[in-house]
Amino acid sequence: MSSLIALGTGGAATVATFYLYVGVKGKNKINVQPDHVPYWAFGIGLLSANAGTAFQQLAGIGTQLSDAFKGNAALGDWQTGATAAVLTIAVFGLKPKAWKDALCGAVAPSLFAAAGGLWVLPSSILSGLISAFIK
Repeated sequence: MSSLIALGTGGAATVATFYLYVGVKGKNKINVQPDHVPYWAFGIGLLSANAGTAFQQLAGIGTQLSDAFKGNAALGDWQTGATAAVLTIAVFGLKPKAWKDALCGAVAPSLFAAAGGLWVLPSSILSGLISAFIK
């Protein structure tokens, strides 16, 4: 056994996604509170970085979002860190909505990594912890 929980990153991302889907519905035994959705989705985003092609599309969403802001001449000099800040404010500043928080949370790890600097710390620390348990 190479890890504590032998799921693999693709398996773990699938299990976490299904758990989130079942829990958000709220009509089952599993219940994920709306304000916990971004944390579950962030974990899914971390797992998706090393998972199969079905999950690797999440990273592209963050890049496309940042490129859309960068390509807008009216905004002037736009860096990826600004996109990460807007995404963070959207998650924690607006009322919890499962669809918004799930999408933003899943996209955040790749966007934070692309932004670099202090933005990369949450992703790299949590990614190291997760990889110690799931391999």
